[in-house]
Amino acid sequence: MKRLNFIWSFLGNNKYWIVLIAGVLIVAFIDENSFYQRVKNQMQIRDLKAQIAEFKSQYDRDEAQLKELRRNPKAITKIARERYFMKADDEDIFVLSEDLERQYKQDNETTE
Repeated sequence: MKRLNFIWSFLGNNKYWIVLIAGVLIVAFIDENSFYQRVKNQMQIRDLKAQIAEFKSQYDRDEAQLKELRRNPKAITKIARERYFMKADDEDIFVLSEDLERQYKQDNETTE
């Protein structure tokens, strides 16, 4: 009985502090709009903005290359030769071993 009276008196005397502490804990950690969620969302926004910038630069490079392909028909043959090792009928192509090793490493890195 004394213990129960002690608890009631403690709660009665410190009710504002208890409510304040409980409110801060709820706002900081438990609520869906908590400080933790806010920090987590800000980090995600920063990562997404970095991805947007990366995709925008890639888009700009591809757009410039596409314009070049539309404007200059020799660019098509250049890309075909560089990327796909295509050749004309009267040509011979020599591929150096360093290029193959580098391409082999890049292919293995992307498949793993």
